[in-house]
Amino acid sequence: MSEASDQQMSHADRHDLDKLARWKDGLDAADVEAEAFPACAIFLVSPDDRLSHDIFRRYRTVFEELGGGFHHLVIFGQHGVSTTQVAFLDEVGFVQQNVPLLAIAPMSSGLESVYCVELPKGDRDGELDDSQTWGPVLESLRASASNASPLALSDVEGVSTATFRRGSLTGAVDEVLTKLGG
Repeated sequence: MSEASDQQMSHADRHDLDKLARWKDGLDAADVEAEAFPACAIFLVSPDDRLSHDIFRRYRTVFEELGGGFHHLVIFGQHGVSTTQVAFLDEVGFVQQNVPLLAIAPMSSGLESVYCVELPKGDRDGELDDSQTWGPVLESLRASASNASPLALSDVEGVSTATFRRGSLTGAVDEVLTKLGG
């Protein structure tokens, strides 16, 4: 990317594009066949979705406890709507109005499918309500990682499924990087 085009990018664009490139490096370096961790979780949020930021932090804590790496958990949009976030939403068939959203790509399925969870908008008072869909999903991820079993979220109420337009998570990431010149 040229210095002139870099100066024209917003902070959110630079931040998320850099994170996308580092995430791709992590995905490329991962041995998916030998992966013990069950999924990649992608948070797509806005700066105003403080509650979803807190949920991301809860996921990060659990993922770290379970041995998940950087490539297993990523967040886009926390510094503002970015071209990376918009392009990634398009790769899973969603638009900015669907934000905040959690997309989960199971490692065992070859990464072609993605589970989607709507996250709560705005701020919060008090403790996180882990009875909302994100809570049972996190517990399913914990159980799958702890038992080295395939991730199954189809039966969790509030979870929908989609397919990556490029056929896989890595295909989607490659396409977004190509579109954005990263």
